[in-house]
Amino acid sequence: MQASLFKRNAVLVEQNPMHCRLYSDLLEANGFDVYVAKSVMDALMKIREKAQDLILINTEIVEEKFIQKFIHNIREEEVSKDLPIIGISIYGEDKKKNIAKIVDGFLTKPFSIDRLTEAIDSCVEKRDDTESFDYQ
Repeated sequence: MQASLFKRNAVLVEQNPMHCRLYSDLLEANGFDVYVAKSVMDALMKIREKAQDLILINTEIVEEKFIQKFIHNIREEEVSKDLPIIGISIYGEDKKKNIAKIVDGFLTKPFSIDRLTEAIDSCVEKRDDTESFDYQ
């Protein structure tokens, strides 16, 4: 990942303490301030409270329909409609196709740290390329 002049913000939605630490450490080492959400509702409140640059979510934490509703709510709000979302699952994209098609990146466990870093880079760079600035 490229270092940024400004810290980026990320919301991590993960309940496994070991994975939380691993993902948080990786994000922090690459210039993100990380908020670990206790639930999808907690994540949604944080996203509404403060601008975020990335969401990393374990798609197994609640039923699939709740993950889809969470993502739908994010995409419906002006402040977060372009927010990159990376889904992580123990199941492949074929079993999670409804989620995989609505997120910006999808990783199946186990995956390498390099693969996660590439997915984050890709999603954040894609967002940076599409952002427009209003200098009024």
